[in-house]
Amino acid sequence: MKLSERIICKELCRHYNITIPISSKTELSLGRPYICETTQEHLTGHILICKNDIQSLFESKSMTDNFILHVSGGNAFPTYASSNVLELPETTDVFELCNFLQSIFDHYDDWDESLHEMMKLSEPLSALLDASFSIFNNPLILRASDYFMLAHSSVIDENSSLSHLVDPSANFENMTTCKLDPLYNQAKYNTEPFFLPEYLTGSRELCINLFEHKIFSYRLVVAEELQKIDTDMAPLLEHLSYYIGLCLSRIEPDNGHAGYSLEHLLRDVIDNKITDLTLLGNRFSEYGWLSTHDYCCFSLKTAALDRQNLTAKYICHHFEDIIKGSCAFQKEEDIIVFVNLTRFGKSEEELVTSCIEFLRDSFLKAGISNTFHGTYDLYYCCMQSRIALDIGTRHQPYHWIHKFEKLSLLWLLENATGSMPVPYACSGKIFALKRYDIIHKSDYCKTMEVYLKNHMNAMAAARQLFIHRSTFLYRLDRIKEIAGVDFEDENMLFYLELSYRIIESEGNVSMESFEDHEIKNK
Repeated sequence: MKLSERIICKELCRHYNITIPISSKTELSLGRPYICETTQEHLTGHILICKNDIQSLFESKSMTDNFILHVSGGNAFPTYASSNVLELPETTDVFELCNFLQSIFDHYDDWDESLHEMMKLSEPLSALLDASFSIFNNPLILRASDYFMLAHSSVIDENSSLSHLVDPSANFENMTTCKLDPLYNQAKYNTEPFFLPEYLTGSRELCINLFEHKIFSYRLVVAEELQKIDTDMAPLLEHLSYYIGLCLSRIEPDNGHAGYSLEHLLRDVIDNKITDLTLLGNRFSEYGWLSTHDYCCFSLKTAALDRQNLTAKYICHHFEDIIKGSCAFQKEEDIIVFVNLTRFGKSEEELVTSCIEFLRDSFLKAGISNTFHGTYDLYYCCMQSRIALDIGTRHQPYHWIHKFEKLSLLWLLENATGSMPVPYACSGKIFALKRYDIIHKSDYCKTMEVYLKNHMNAMAAARQLFIHRSTFLYRLDRIKEIAGVDFEDENMLFYLELSYRIIESEGNVSMESFEDHEIKNK
């Protein structure tokens, strides 16, 4: 393979222990060196080692494509005579120099050949990264577009000081920081190698994006952990990314993987595609999800940043890492998480405590179902969690956790009237009292509402309304006269109380929300 002027200059510095001007040219455009004779025809795009007068070389325009190492007696220290001519001291042995440069090319050619061979043999991605460690002298990481780690250099596992690079908690914190950063968000459009600053992940990173069908899909990263990264590494990373891309294009989805199959089985359940309960139980048992186990479901509302940065899949993987016995996947704009509480080994309350910090850090709101026993009703388990998330985000937008148990009454009230408008489905006696109150400036509708809420305790209701008990009893008599309310009829009282609850849930306020409606129909 070809190398750059910058790589050659740095290798000369290290080998001869000298200081020379480092070229800024990083393009991999130079072929192997040869010792130049002024009488021979010269190749282009190579390193030329010259000891004689080189003036005649520049009579050919093609010399500008070469990098010329001129061994002369004019300078004690290496200098640039022109943009592509490096003057070396007279003491330099041209044959030893040529052999040294050949060994450099051998090193990079061996690397290139090993990558090619690994690709042909369908070696794992980590093998390609390990083969590249001697080139970059820093750990390499391959991530999917959602920040999920696909492969990493084995040196990370061998060196404890590098363990933070693969630590799930550290990676999750890094992802949370990155998706809020404008520079990181813009980086997914880069088609050339680029650097990400240290403040994002704790170490400076040289990166290159890999695209599938012109869509950002993967990112190959060199983390600046063991050695400073120079710009000459950028074209080498691009060279490696070519082989990584070829390997990725050959990888087939592992349909036999237990997590994958369990996910698709759960997808079929919530889409109501499996109705045979015996078949359902047998299929779940293949993955250790038994009919004797307890389960619950989370529905997570993804943040706009997660949808923008395609990090929902990473959140699913991270949730599975922190909650043993869970299976998470994206469904439309939500994330559905089924948790086998028996395998998790804790109660639902302890489960919520385990993940509340994760939910807050991820800006996720969660709807949580009741605990279900067995696998037959997981469809309704998921339904409960999605209902809880929907109602919770509308009625309690500042809460992170929304439990179906606490919101189920609101759901029942919202669905109690069916397609009929609330004012017509609820008791007409309530609106009769409200109409009377509007005309006569009285407060009988509110009085009856408070009386019912206090379980028909006249003393408690009078205290809440700040009126005397005798005044309250007088109001009850007037309510009987105006609306015909029979406080001995249990069915009527239940209908009245239910009507008040429905009206309250409709506007999240009391009867005042329907005052305009009554005035219009007065």
